[in-house]
Amino acid sequence: MTYYLRHYFDPDMNHLALKPKESDGESDVYNLGYVQNVIKDQVVAEIVPFEQAGPNPDERFILKEPVFPLGPNTHLDPENSRYLKSDINGYVFYLDGKITVKHVLNVRSDVSFQTGNIFFVGDMAVHGSVRAGFQAQANAVRVMGMVEGGRVRSRGDMLVEAGARGSAGGKGRLIAGGRIVCPFVEKLEVRAGDAIVIEKYCLYSTLYVGTNLVVKGSLYGSTVNAYGSVYVGAQLGNKAAVPTKIYLGYSPQTIRELEKLDAYIANVSQRVTHLSAIAGHLPPETPNGQRLQRARNERQALLERRDELWSHLYVDEERMQNCRLIVPGIVYPGVEVSIGKAYMLVERQFENVCFRLSQEDIIVVPNTAAGV
Repeated sequence: MTYYLRHYFDPDMNHLALKPKESDGESDVYNLGYVQNVIKDQVVAEIVPFEQAGPNPDERFILKEPVFPLGPNTHLDPENSRYLKSDINGYVFYLDGKITVKHVLNVRSDVSFQTGNIFFVGDMAVHGSVRAGFQAQANAVRVMGMVEGGRVRSRGDMLVEAGARGSAGGKGRLIAGGRIVCPFVEKLEVRAGDAIVIEKYCLYSTLYVGTNLVVKGSLYGSTVNAYGSVYVGAQLGNKAAVPTKIYLGYSPQTIRELEKLDAYIANVSQRVTHLSAIAGHLPPETPNGQRLQRARNERQALLERRDELWSHLYVDEERMQNCRLIVPGIVYPGVEVSIGKAYMLVERQFENVCFRLSQEDIIVVPNTAAGV
């Protein structure tokens, strides 16, 4: 009896010779299909009788015996031995004639027009940089070069070894479910579910930090939303009083959702104003009258959602007594500090101090007496 090895991936895929896919007559140069993702227990191949091979069977995969070219991280389905499955989340390919799955994807180049965007279910190591306009996403991500206007997202931790800088359009982002470690951040949006550690400086960026932020050098021109505490080693703010804002104690995810809601509410309010001018005097059953009512209902729902989020923020106020802004170096005038509802505008220069709550006010104490 003759058999056929049916693949549920492209056995000939070559990540070094990718071509743009055509869609509606246009080439997509950003999504080239760099990696063939599989998840644990997904079927990657099947052996069927040759009669079921379909038209134009590939002669390379005609078998005399129903035996898989079984490689690392694959297994036969114990309930149906005609199926070959993946042991792990990873990418599938042929290695030395064997169907193989690997968990760590090594991208031995920049993420650029050569690779297109890369979305991977396992861990990824980019041996180059992530260039402007391109995205890399994986479970844990290590970028050995820079992030230069690109977007990198990880479900777990992220390490960027050479630093991260946004593009002229301000589209660069680092987003991690876990911890982010990076030498410097400039003109970027950075979000982490856990801590962010910046070895040198953070300039003109927006940070959302799930726990604590550490900047060992300078931080200015930036807005920080941190659920826990912030440490800035050398310099907070600058002599030119470039706007620098530190918000402590509120969930950064909730703060970000509130910011997005405020933008939506502003847009819907503009629509209500426009429709009121057109249809405010018309009966509500007219088409424009119905549009106006829908816009009003939408705005009311958004306002109620915003009130709900703010109520959740206030529930967390007890934990704010443990929030600290610690600066062994210099704090320049013009820095804004908020811990919960309390607010302070720094009006004179400080050095080696800690900002914390006392009752409902922010106080500044010597760092040695901070008790943290």
